[in-house]
Amino acid sequence: MTASYRLQAMLPAPYETQLEQLRAVLQVDNTEVIKEALGFFAKAVLEVRLGRHIAFVDEKHQVIAEYSSPSLTRLEWNARDESRIVLPDNDFDRVVDELEKPSPPSPRLRALAKRKSR
Repeated sequence: MTASYRLQAMLPAPYETQLEQLRAVLQVDNTEVIKEALGFFAKAVLEVRLGRHIAFVDEKHQVIAEYSSPSLTRLEWNARDESRIVLPDNDFDRVVDELEKPSPPSPRLRALAKRKSR
């Protein structure tokens, strides 16, 4: 027998109507609706973290609508952190080598530093 987790949540009244409608259409109980919702949202989070968008498509694979939520939008914004740079391994190793053993400054750099120190 698998372990269970008891969940109790307070939801606004309109969600009760949605839950009842989903139960009737799917012919399942509350537990199944919650499991499906969590599964869908977990997949959505995974896809957004991979840089993908969640969309509804028709038979011709044309996007009809994009799905988003405040949480998914927050993930997308956080993924666009401008301060992050991703390099291939060989380029990363080259940058590390340059940082550990920098080249001597060029004559132009010396002249610029001299002007700036005045």
